[in-house]
Amino acid sequence: CLRLSLKRLQLDYVDLWLMHWPGPAWTTMNRRKDEMEKNGPWHYAAHTQEDLPTLRSETWRAMEDAMKEGKVKAIGVSNFSIAHLERLKQTATVWPPAVNQIECHPLYPQKELLEYCAKEGIVVQAYASLGGQDAGKSFWKKVFPPAKGDKPPSRLLNTPPVEALASEVDKTPAQVLLRWALEKNLAIVPKSSSEKRMAENAEVFDFKLSGEQIETLENELSEAVSKAARDEGEDVKGMARLCWRSDPLRLLDFD
Repeated sequence: CLRLSLKRLQLDYVDLWLMHWPGPAWTTMNRRKDEMEKNGPWHYAAHTQEDLPTLRSETWRAMEDAMKEGKVKAIGVSNFSIAHLERLKQTATVWPPAVNQIECHPLYPQKELLEYCAKEGIVVQAYASLGGQDAGKSFWKKVFPPAKGDKPPSRLLNTPPVEALASEVDKTPAQVLLRWALEKNLAIVPKSSSEKRMAENAEVFDFKLSGEQIETLENELSEAVSKAARDEGEDVKGMARLCWRSDPLRLLDFD
């Protein structure tokens, strides 16, 4: 896999190589919801849950070898929980991973995981800093029910707490969300095809968010999603995670 990627890139090495996620490969991406409801979330998995710790360990060992051979400068992981990292640590000879790339934003702040990574010396790279695109209008209508005649938010960017803070600091909602990530010492990778938005996303170094502003933003979002979860009979953590909305293992609650 790495050799093919290097050949396609016409490079001798890459700076960073990540293990994409701690779960199984799938036998098909055309996974039917009714079949998974009938047979469980592992119905289409190519590996058993019991196999995963060993598979991750073997994959990491191959990545360590590639690093020793000079084909990669650093190795890391993506979407790993504390439990996954602790299990990997037991067999790793290269530790810590340079990076753990995870979904992280004020609605899904992952505080315990951030604290763990800081303690272990793992850089956290946040994806979906602006909230991603997987949560639709029906989701946001549940979390922030609109007043009669008003429209519900369509993205994290235009939720009332984010817009209120953006107005307070005279910045755009996107800049507020990116600044929140920087205040948490996260590496961020926002993407856009618009030159205007690229420039906007880069203008986040001329202001700061106070601890009080960060706490208010997180609390208001948490209160809204917690109430929606109670009303819908859903798990709060599952509702707050905006990415992989249709993936049966999206909560990463497996060994």
